[in-house]
Amino acid sequence: MDWRRHPTDDPNDLDGLNALLQRAQRDLGGPPLTGTVFLHDAREMLRSTREIEAVARDAKGVLYVGFQSAHKLDGERAVYGDLVERGTRVVGFGVGSPQDPPAGVEWTALSEDRTALENQWYCIMQEPEPVAFVGFETTPGPLYSSGNAGDEGKRWKGFVSDDPRVVAALVAHLREVAGP
Repeated sequence: MDWRRHPTDDPNDLDGLNALLQRAQRDLGGPPLTGTVFLHDAREMLRSTREIEAVARDAKGVLYVGFQSAHKLDGERAVYGDLVERGTRVVGFGVGSPQDPPAGVEWTALSEDRTALENQWYCIMQEPEPVAFVGFETTPGPLYSSGNAGDEGKRWKGFVSDDPRVVAALVAHLREVAGP
């Protein structure tokens, strides 16, 4: 599955996210994707992230988290340190290396790529129930990946899904990116 956004000339899909989910439906096969909803607001995205983190606190499973850049993990140190202490395996992704990462967080440093899934904001887990939040930043220019998600001028488009096929494919992709 190609989890890269392909912005198009389609006036209804300038960010390429509709096409990404259409590819997912085609590539994953089966019935239409269920439990998959678009999100357009950073507050909704943060709420989805916090809800998944709350489930992870008790589930003690594996949580895949996209921070875009390492300094954003530094800002969430307490949240992810607590998850690791409670038995959750946290696998983080972003550009650069965190200055003061929480003990136990597994970090995958990335090269910047504004269209690749692994370079975005996400929170994904398969157990106890599959759930994924994925937010693609579509902010143009130098504001991209800087500041806070809700800052003036920031633009996002994302989705939340509990379709097991979508979640499994996202996890498989991130495992491949993280390597052995």
